[in-house]
Amino acid sequence: MTFIEWYLTYQNWIMLVCMFLALGIILTVFYVLSKKGMDVFFTRKGVHIAAGCYSIFWLMASDDKWARWVAAIPPGLIAIVFLLIGLKVIPGKFMVNSMSRTGEPFDLIKGTLIYSLVMFLICIFIWKDQPWGLITIMTIAWGDGIAPIAGRYFGTIRYKTLGKTEKTFEGSIAMFIFSVGFSFLIVYVFGLVHGQDWLMGNEWPWLWGKIMILCLVGTIAEGVSPTDIDNLVVPVAMILLSWAFGLFIVI
Repeated sequence: MTFIEWYLTYQNWIMLVCMFLALGIILTVFYVLSKKGMDVFFTRKGVHIAAGCYSIFWLMASDDKWARWVAAIPPGLIAIVFLLIGLKVIPGKFMVNSMSRTGEPFDLIKGTLIYSLVMFLICIFIWKDQPWGLITIMTIAWGDGIAPIAGRYFGTIRYKTLGKTEKTFEGSIAMFIFSVGFSFLIVYVFGLVHGQDWLMGNEWPWLWGKIMILCLVGTIAEGVSPTDIDNLVVPVAMILLSWAFGLFIVI
């Protein structure tokens, strides 16, 4: 058996191993940084952005229908771990120290758990054969991850969400820019590698416009939603709009 034949035989499991290796590296790096004194604000956002990029490993998946179930193992497992740590069923001090706003385990059951569940559901029911899930992931990973950082350093014009949380217009603008930029990038890469029809003919120019509209809706949804539930409100708003753009559920 040649290397290529071996890879094609086990490519979904190789993808899974690469996902867990990347996840282990991400958690280790930000745990070490937190031990060295990095503010939990930055470790949370670092993990948030880096973990959202796990979808790039979908490029390694085969065309088999069961491949998405293999790809969904990491976010599904992480969601279970966050739930157990949040309920204090299992210890997880290093996760709490790196990712909890308040320093309490239960904090992981809020936005962090929702984030993992959203990744899991997009992987299972939308997958890589259509761009809408990829766009949503980039928006909640890069857009929502960058927004508070930009707001902290450049924010001058402040407003309050429906939950009275204070946010900034500069943060929202940064979210839109990063969401659009990384959505364009990942959609183009997936279309190129997998030969998706969204890069063919007249589809691509229209897709640019749809990406911008979806990211704008995601930005507005993030801007009005309370901090603890923005990881739910943003993807729900974007997925609902995606139905009008042709989204279909993979069964």
